[in-house]
Amino acid sequence: MFILLLIYNIYKIKFIINKIIFMNNKKIKNKINNLRNKIIKYSNSYYNKNNNLIKNQKYDYYFQKLINLEKKYPNFKNQYSPTQIINYKLNKNIKKSKHIIPMLSIKSIYIFDYIKKFFNKIKKKYNKTKFCCELKIDGIAISLIYKKNKLYKAITRGNSIYGENITNNIKIISSIPKKIYNKKYNNKIEIRGELFIKKKNFIKIIKREKLFSNSRNLTSGTIRSLNKNLIKKRKLSFIAYDLIINNNRKKIKNNIKCLKKLKKLGFNIEKHTKICNSIKKIKNFYNKIYKIRKYLKFNIDGIVIKINNRKLQEKIKYNNNYIKWAIAIKFFSKTKKTIINDIKFKIGKSGVITPIVIIKPIYIGGTKIKKINLYNLKYLIKLNIQIKDKILVERKGDVIPKINKVIKRYNKNNNLYINKCPFCNNNINLNINLPKCLNINCSEQINKKINNFVSKNGFNIKYLGKKTIKTLIKNKIINNIFDILKLKVNSLIKIKNFKYKRSKKLIESIKYSIKNIKLNNFIYSLSIPNIGLSSSNYIYNKLKYINNFININNKINIKKINKLNNNKIQSLKNFLQNKQNINIIKKLLLIINKKIF
Repeated sequence: MFILLLIYNIYKIKFIINKIIFMNNKKIKNKINNLRNKIIKYSNSYYNKNNNLIKNQKYDYYFQKLINLEKKYPNFKNQYSPTQIINYKLNKNIKKSKHIIPMLSIKSIYIFDYIKKFFNKIKKKYNKTKFCCELKIDGIAISLIYKKNKLYKAITRGNSIYGENITNNIKIISSIPKKIYNKKYNNKIEIRGELFIKKKNFIKIIKREKLFSNSRNLTSGTIRSLNKNLIKKRKLSFIAYDLIINNNRKKIKNNIKCLKKLKKLGFNIEKHTKICNSIKKIKNFYNKIYKIRKYLKFNIDGIVIKINNRKLQEKIKYNNNYIKWAIAIKFFSKTKKTIINDIKFKIGKSGVITPIVIIKPIYIGGTKIKKINLYNLKYLIKLNIQIKDKILVERKGDVIPKINKVIKRYNKNNNLYINKCPFCNNNINLNINLPKCLNINCSEQINKKINNFVSKNGFNIKYLGKKTIKTLIKNKIINNIFDILKLKVNSLIKIKNFKYKRSKKLIESIKYSIKNIKLNNFIYSLSIPNIGLSSSNYIYNKLKYINNFININNKINIKKINKLNNNKIQSLKNFLQNKQNINIIKKLLLIINKKIF
């Protein structure tokens, strides 16, 4: 009977586990399918109807999210996913043509760290590689094929394998030569480049017609039009960037030589192209172009970084969607409008109170922003922000979200000015950039200090997470960092859900941490303002002993740590001039029984 019951329970557990796995898989599958449907809908509108339903940054965010999910859960990957096929429907009214060499896109990103990854990955394998940096013109890619020096065919990128045959329309564009004069290339050659509209022409058209949201959509709609008069009227332009001789890209050594040959053949080329052999030079090029882009005659949406050596390009090749030897970093709108949903506060381990503005989520540079930390009290008072205010948000240095200004006020009378701690209702110091709670017994402040004390970089006490600490404080088992080190099994088992085994594991972890604590981690655990792990390590390496640390104000000890900035040195001085802090250190040393580290 017992064996039958055991078998039944095993099968029951297996059934429950399988059910959980099934439900979890179902959620993931639905998430992936929803993302796919969104991307297909938006790309269909963008490529086939010349209409942007969402911003490029948001579309790229969804696409990258889908790539990441398919990597994590490969069993849900399929050949019909937008990551595997290009969702571009060729115009039924225009004849299609096949590309001899696939005409693939370049992957676009918004964060410079990905450029570093791309650069380092290539440099690791091919150390002497140089990179060719070009402008990313906001138009459409086309291929021009010449036979015996005469324009034979013009094809759009299409779905990278097939494109629309736009030969008759292309012949109307004055910047595209109908004949090229060069004896060397009297056989078949292919020129690839960007078709676009100049800014002044675009402005004239949208004022008159108001049909297109950007120059790329206008260019695409124009060249695929069956109305030749319209194409002539809109004055499209062309810039060449690639030359393929007899279906072979390797015949030209590098990108720079390729551009020189294109110019000799009579094509317009981009003049800002530059060779860069370091990540610093690439970043400088990016910053320079970002500053001068408003003075260019055409719209650009970023820069393209290519491996300069064309033989190496062919070696690295491509995947289903993108060429692997090039990457593009896009510029993005640095500001966006949104509404304030809520204003909350958080307190740090040193008592500093930071206001957090919860906003209606927005995307800037492919990043979703839900909240903004306001690190400056004076700026906060100046802004005088309120819940339901309409604000303009920017990403300072392309990273940190910041409120630029209030566009529309919901209530002019109220002011987010605090003079009491929102956690303990005690007085706060308002003579600094950020308000600071002056109550050393503030429960939230104690909570943060304890969390820092037991963290991996501090005493590294296992089985003591944020929730457990909150429970211990709530049940008045601990009130300070000393109470942590004095914990006993008997006091822990009185708490709900704290059984003997769990309590014993925690006590053993505390004992192990006390025995193995090092001076650098000890310094970090003290929650000294401005002193993080790297500073703690530096202080330990220079001072070696706890007595030197306590006597930091000694001229010899100050000299030893002179590479720390003035703010950090002053923080250390202030902390160690306080008798209460010295008493804390001495008390801790007695508990852990270490006079000298």
